[in-house]
Amino acid sequence: MKATIIGGGIIGLSAAYYLNEDGWDVTVLEKGDLSDNCSFGNMGYLSPSHFVPLAAPGIVSQGILWMFRQKSPFYVRPSLRWDLIDWGLKFVRASTQKHVDRSARPLVDLLMLSKHLTAAWQQSGLMSFEYAEQGCIMYYQTAKKEAEELENARIAGDLGLKTEIISREQAHTLEPDLLPEVRGGVWFKDDAHLHPNTLMKQLAALLEKRGVNIIRNAEVVDFQKERGKIKTVKYRVNSDSLTTLTIPDLVVLAAGSWSPQVARMAGEYLPLMPGKGYSMTVDTPRQLLRYPCILLEAKVALTPWASRLRIGSTMEIGPVNDRILFPRVQGILEAVPKFLPGYRNDPVFRALADLEQLKKNLREKVWFGFRPVSADGMPYIGYAKKTENLLIATGHAMLGLSMGAGTGKLVSELAGGKPASMDMKAFDPQRY
Repeated sequence: MKATIIGGGIIGLSAAYYLNEDGWDVTVLEKGDLSDNCSFGNMGYLSPSHFVPLAAPGIVSQGILWMFRQKSPFYVRPSLRWDLIDWGLKFVRASTQKHVDRSARPLVDLLMLSKHLTAAWQQSGLMSFEYAEQGCIMYYQTAKKEAEELENARIAGDLGLKTEIISREQAHTLEPDLLPEVRGGVWFKDDAHLHPNTLMKQLAALLEKRGVNIIRNAEVVDFQKERGKIKTVKYRVNSDSLTTLTIPDLVVLAAGSWSPQVARMAGEYLPLMPGKGYSMTVDTPRQLLRYPCILLEAKVALTPWASRLRIGSTMEIGPVNDRILFPRVQGILEAVPKFLPGYRNDPVFRALADLEQLKKNLREKVWFGFRPVSADGMPYIGYAKKTENLLIATGHAMLGLSMGAGTGKLVSELAGGKPASMDMKAFDPQRY
């Protein structure tokens, strides 16, 4: 059995891993060079704590307010494009409490499955990517955010997740550098983290060692279909002449934010928009942060490694572009010393007041990538509506790494006609 996977991010490579393990002959077509896609610049979180889909009550009204702030963490770039309008209408309709309630269990199941599978990769000795099970702490400074997070902790407990409410005193014991204004936090103890850059490089190397054919800089430009099945994929490498690949069995679409364009070639419609996210990795000679955390008021995430701190945030919905909005970057960085004042002395943070100097300091450090955001905040995992041998695995938004291994496992189970590891109805691409 042969499978062609379109997309070499964490979803595509995870699918390749489990299909290869099941005996499939696997080819991966990756439009980049596998050095800097969205799976590299994320926060490295495995986050069972993130069981609330992006489409949730209040996100629309809050998003409208944020649209008028340059430094806001969520932004929809206005456009008259039909795909954005259609996505937006579906997103608004999905942003209900009923949707959140029915989505929590399948999200937790997929997140926990994926975490256990990723941990098994580390424990196998085949890869080593700074995996650590320290949990993730959600810190708050206001009574409003405290009340919201305590409610999340209650729901997490009902879902079987391990949480601990951290008082102001406990928070400052865990993180001595926290400002006194931090009221406390919720420690989600099922969360883990790793170094995504290392994982991606080692996973690709392991797959190639096992015989998976990864073709880099391969842009898919067309499909040939017969009787509802893809028969050939046409692609070009580095803008050279076209190559035609015969598809006898299976195509897996895992192209992230580019998935709708590829799906359209097969006659499929996929409501999905790119969500640009930023991150910066700062070398710090003295690591002041002990645990991964999220600063709730600012919606800024922090991941500490031995001598590096990764800072990330924002969801900017709109067409793919290569512009860096430095006021947004400035807003992300400003949040850090408001919680952890010890970082103020680092060169990056000393320049925060001067936007032009900040641009000079960070031009080479700012990473951005495009998260694939579905119209209801839930990933698409399953067979396409009109194409019998097309399996879709995309739409994971900011949880691609968190759900990567689990999604790959589910893809292999679907492809092999095996019982799935969990109920997948909530992720069915045919729901639209």
